[in-house]
Amino acid sequence: MRPASVTEQEVKTAGSEKRRDKFLAVLLRHIKACRIDASEKLLVIGGSWQDVDLLMCAGFKDITLSNFHPELEGDAQPSLQGKVKLLAVDAEQVDLPDGSFDCVFAHEVLHHCRSPHRALCEMLRVASKHVVLLEPNDSLSMRVLTWAGFSFPYEIFSVVYHGYEAGGVRDSCIPNFIYRWNANEVRKTVSSYLAEYVSLVHARPYWDFNIDERELSMRKETRIHAITSIMGAKTFLVALRALQVVLNRIPVLRRQGNKFFCCIEKTEELQPWLTAGDGKIAFNPSFKRRPSECFYPIESQLESRRIS
Repeated sequence: MRPASVTEQEVKTAGSEKRRDKFLAVLLRHIKACRIDASEKLLVIGGSWQDVDLLMCAGFKDITLSNFHPELEGDAQPSLQGKVKLLAVDAEQVDLPDGSFDCVFAHEVLHHCRSPHRALCEMLRVASKHVVLLEPNDSLSMRVLTWAGFSFPYEIFSVVYHGYEAGGVRDSCIPNFIYRWNANEVRKTVSSYLAEYVSLVHARPYWDFNIDERELSMRKETRIHAITSIMGAKTFLVALRALQVVLNRIPVLRRQGNKFFCCIEKTEELQPWLTAGDGKIAFNPSFKRRPSECFYPIESQLESRRIS
């Protein structure tokens, strides 16, 4: 029996009480498209018990929760105790063998790392089939909003929420830069790290204004605070959520969203210019590129990019 739906709960993530119902809907929609089997052995990087609750709602059962905080076990929800394995793991240096887990999952973790790309590469190394992540989206709209002062490039609010002691870089008191991702950034990283193999990148940017009145009252580093002081937080939130619905229904506007969902699908297919033999990979001297061939990934209707 699955736990109560995340849509009925408020869960703490990235320094505030937030709902994850929109993310759960996106995850459920893409599990099939990305060929993810819910029975896969899954590792949560930089995770919390709210991640476990959400993943169980999505049907996952074999879950290992990791973080570099030893107090994870003490925070366990009674309904989840005994159902989840715990590991002490550093996202930027995962002390696990290659391909230890079928799937590796991270929810808004990479932008808290000293090197987000290193953390992603570690996820790619440890996963044998899939890497699933949610991060801030890098889009023209978000760049304009940041330039105009409606968003801030550093995550100061998270540190404020944690009493000025945590919530920043590697969960320290130093506010982290909000490193934003897009499909092309992921493609370049995967192509560099997994240069031998063909991979698929499934990406879905979208809008999710998962904030509440308390968070709005604490966000004093942007112009939004000035707006809410005039029109009131409740009225602002009603307008913001109505706008979110409209933006997500129009594909060209949805792609400009503030959230970036991504699933990387690893394969054992070698690049066409490589060959395997005698237990090693070598360049194929007979490889010739035909004029009609294009190895740059082409975006499909599922917003997937085949890296080859």
